[in-house]
Amino acid sequence: MQKFISTSRILLDFNKPLPVENISIVQQPLSFPATVITKLSDHWTQQLKDKQSALRNARIESVIGLEPENIANELLHTLFINGKPVMWPGNAVTLRDVKMEYEKVLMTVSEIPYPFIAALNNAAFKKNTGLHSLQLRPPLAICTFVITSDNQLVLTVRGEKTYVYPGRFYGVGGNPANIQFNIVQHQLEEIADELLVQPEEVDATTFRFYGLVEDLELFPGKPDLAGIARIKLSSEELAERFETRPSSQRPPDVAALKMVPFNNSSLQNFLEHDNKLADFCPPAHGGLLLLKKMEFGVDG
Repeated sequence: MQKFISTSRILLDFNKPLPVENISIVQQPLSFPATVITKLSDHWTQQLKDKQSALRNARIESVIGLEPENIANELLHTLFINGKPVMWPGNAVTLRDVKMEYEKVLMTVSEIPYPFIAALNNAAFKKNTGLHSLQLRPPLAICTFVITSDNQLVLTVRGEKTYVYPGRFYGVGGNPANIQFNIVQHQLEEIADELLVQPEEVDATTFRFYGLVEDLELFPGKPDLAGIARIKLSSEELAERFETRPSSQRPPDVAALKMVPFNNSSLQNFLEHDNKLADFCPPAHGGLLLLKKMEFGVDG
């Protein structure tokens, strides 16, 4: 397994950009007894309280409560800052296995409550529930680096109050919520939500993926499927569109945009000279290294 940087590593290098039709997803259902779910609820509540305490120490006030649609489910408590959810318990997709053969990638996934993935990284929880042998990765994410019509690579800048990696660079994307997800449809929805670029303004035929990158810093083993897609807007048009939404109404993880000319020298300067590793979400940095290698023939 090749290691590029200290905060991420390549789980699977596709060796060349692959179209989405070369990536297949197989579902592996999981279920758990009620006693385990009860213990999970207790563990999740403690996680929320610990985060609330850390925020209070940073002089940030937060509230633990239930969103209206979850009012009857104690497991679904959410942490709010100024009325906005910053730590919530929705479903996630965990990558169980991945294989590649003849330029075809097969990903086996399971759907699971997000708090469960965090709990199963806790030795005491696993011991108390008898789930020692169950190995689950943190949620699978999809990270797309959008390229504008005038050849600018687009990075998002996470908000300073986000739960993880505040203020750092990422691409566009996030964690699918169920195992029936479609890679392109998921990303079109994320691009619309984060950049205000509508599906018809994305050239869906240009989606290409480079590999799976694991996070080693905060969520060891968390994989991101990294790739690119081109949009029909110029960088100026995109910036103008993005700025029409007030800062207070932007998603918590997309406070601003950063654009970099899509060529080898500009990307190299951005990665190696203009910023430090701590400025990037680890999977995004690893994904950009894969991009650089495959698009420009330069190994990071």
